[in-house]
Amino acid sequence: ELRRQVMENGTKVDGPYVDGAPQVGRDLSFFYKIKNLNAGHNLPSGSLGAQPQLWVNVALVDPEGKNVWESGYVDSNGDVADLHSLDVAAGKIRTDQQLVNFQTKFLTTNLKGTDREMYLPVNFDNDPLPHLRPPQVPTTVLNHPPTVRMENHSLSPLEEKQAKYQVPGNLLRKPGKYRLAFRMRSRAEPIYFMRFVGSTKEMERRMNERMMNFRVFTVEVEVRG
Repeated sequence: ELRRQVMENGTKVDGPYVDGAPQVGRDLSFFYKIKNLNAGHNLPSGSLGAQPQLWVNVALVDPEGKNVWESGYVDSNGDVADLHSLDVAAGKIRTDQQLVNFQTKFLTTNLKGTDREMYLPVNFDNDPLPHLRPPQVPTTVLNHPPTVRMENHSLSPLEEKQAKYQVPGNLLRKPGKYRLAFRMRSRAEPIYFMRFVGSTKEMERRMNERMMNFRVFTVEVEVRG
């Protein structure tokens, strides 16, 4: 409860702001304004980057109570549906293309091609078999090896961001009152990170149980025929 109060006191959410009059068969576009009210820390705060996680979960429920669209959902392991999800890799669920995630990521430089996201800021040899190499500059000084950079997604102090979404028109099949359910979700460590460092299933379960929901609210949206 104290953690939830801290997160709610440090954030402000306005919306949804719907684009035009919602109609059956037409795309539904809307957005929320999310602001970091803290004048001294990013949202989320933390120095290691790969954690903690903070993301937005939005769902559209039709007049009959059926969930017809959602962003920010998690897979069977508790990971969001991005490139780190095992269920996405196995083709069990789709990638969440509209995911709004404020988690900062580590990017490591490849020998060829683009960067790639990594779980920890550790330096690897170019050999296909990962081998940790001592850095030329102490990692304790930079907080990461020279070949690693941070891809920042967190909100700076007092910064505001729009979380934009679009529901395909083919999912709006009947007129009536729909409900847009909103919540922000947070936890100390992503499950893929815990799996990478050898956590037990019990540790993963406890982390998922401690996943925190805050700024939870629902708004009705009238969809015309």
